[in-house]
Amino acid sequence: MDNRIVLPQIIDTSLEVKDNFPYLSDREVEYINDAKQLFNTGMYSYAMIAVWDAAVYNLKRKVEAYGTELWESVVKSEPGRKKYNKEGDTISDRWSEVDDFVLIQGVAKLGLLDQKAAKALEMINWMRNHASSAHDSECKVDGTDVIALILLLQNNLFEKSLPDPRHSVSSIFNPIKTKILGEDEIQLLKDEIDSYKQHDIRTVFGFLLDIIEKGNEPALTNAKKLFPKVWDKATDDLKKALGYKFHGYYMDPSTDESDDKKAKTRILEIIIQQDAVKYIPDGTRSRLFRRAAELLADAKDTAYGWSKEVRASNNLIQFGTAVPSIAFEAVYQEILAVWCGNFWGRSEAYQVLKPFIDCLTTDQLLFVINMFESNARVKDELSQNRPKQHALDLLSSFKNRLTIEAHKNRLKDVYDYVNAL
Repeated sequence: MDNRIVLPQIIDTSLEVKDNFPYLSDREVEYINDAKQLFNTGMYSYAMIAVWDAAVYNLKRKVEAYGTELWESVVKSEPGRKKYNKEGDTISDRWSEVDDFVLIQGVAKLGLLDQKAAKALEMINWMRNHASSAHDSECKVDGTDVIALILLLQNNLFEKSLPDPRHSVSSIFNPIKTKILGEDEIQLLKDEIDSYKQHDIRTVFGFLLDIIEKGNEPALTNAKKLFPKVWDKATDDLKKALGYKFHGYYMDPSTDESDDKKAKTRILEIIIQQDAVKYIPDGTRSRLFRRAAELLADAKDTAYGWSKEVRASNNLIQFGTAVPSIAFEAVYQEILAVWCGNFWGRSEAYQVLKPFIDCLTTDQLLFVINMFESNARVKDELSQNRPKQHALDLLSSFKNRLTIEAHKNRLKDVYDYVNAL
């Protein structure tokens, strides 16, 4: 059995690189020819670095063919340098302020680089920093290492053609930046989104989100019309990314690079429209709910403020019912206070707030039941007949939602407590 390692085509001295890899540029061929010479003289770590240079150059060309704006949108949250200079005359000029690692991360997110090639480049990058001749290490690069990694890149990168710009996500969606699109044009783009695989959905998601953040018309109007479609096809991880985007602006407004500095507001509008407040991290989400609850409390404490209660309730319900546990009592004490009303009666706000009652889990339901006994804000007006009756009616409605006998007994105890006030 022949156990010899077969050299990849790319470093086989008997083959012309340009003839066997037609998708490579002259500059990439130069790098690979350098790698062949270095490999054949036993300078394996330097050969690996030359192949790295060829791979990085190839990726830059692929991004420029596919659409640099899309690449910029998917690397916005990546650490490191990522300033692409579209005014540069050469590839080197245009990419001089971009870290290679950021380039690779963006290319992988765009689906222009498969996972095998990405992992090979990750390994080469590690070897450059830890196992090359430039570093004193017991772990050195040998010929077998180089061959294994080059085989992966040969099959999964260098043999791949550039993306066709005519059929790229960038070319299809570029028209949304130039004019207000009609319903037929919007529907055409929605149909296009329906046909996309997940890595393309990720790209379009980032592209539209970037437009919404910048807030420039007519792109903003078009992006808002298309976003619900891409949202429907997005993964939970993508949806969480939208929540973290708002969280970032909330915690550090200085990160807003839009001209009008209102990116946070636009992102929140999109979140509310998609009923996606639950994807905002708990700390920031609790602040939203606490502030809305404060407005509801102000309305409740306003003389002749029933219409104000309705407005404040509509403001609260727009965030959905996913109240974080750290803000649960602060929010629900105001909901229950409005629900029960006062001596003269109650506003129609309780109907607006009904989803907050309907969504309660068993544990949350027990917590709410106990609030009628332990929370001063909830109990404040229960000595009056009308508020007391509304409270008793609400507690009675909970009976059929409880299964465990101990829970039912607790409900009865609280009911008797309120009835005796």
